Amino acid sequence: MAIVINGTVDNHLGKIQRTELAEAVDAYALSGLEGIRKPDVGLFEIAAKRCGVNLAEGGWMVGVHLVADISGGRAAGLRATLQRRA
Repeated sequence: MAIVINGTVDNHLGKIQRTELAEAVDAYALSGLEGIRKPDVGLFEIAAKRCGVNLAEGGWMVGVHLVADISGGRAAGLRATLQRRA
């Protein structure tokens, strides 16, 4: 399982480390680190590679943004589900 986030390194990397999410997932790909943003398939590919899997094997994208998360995930070959923000 990976976290794929559009955002700045200082904001999101700190959140991942403070909440111990890094220990709960296999990998993460932050747009601020990688220089590309969702919906670019490349960000999903980076996360998959760090997890040791191939996107062709399938998987899921759970997100809150229709274009960045859902369209990006589907373009990467993932099934996708849109979650409502609380």
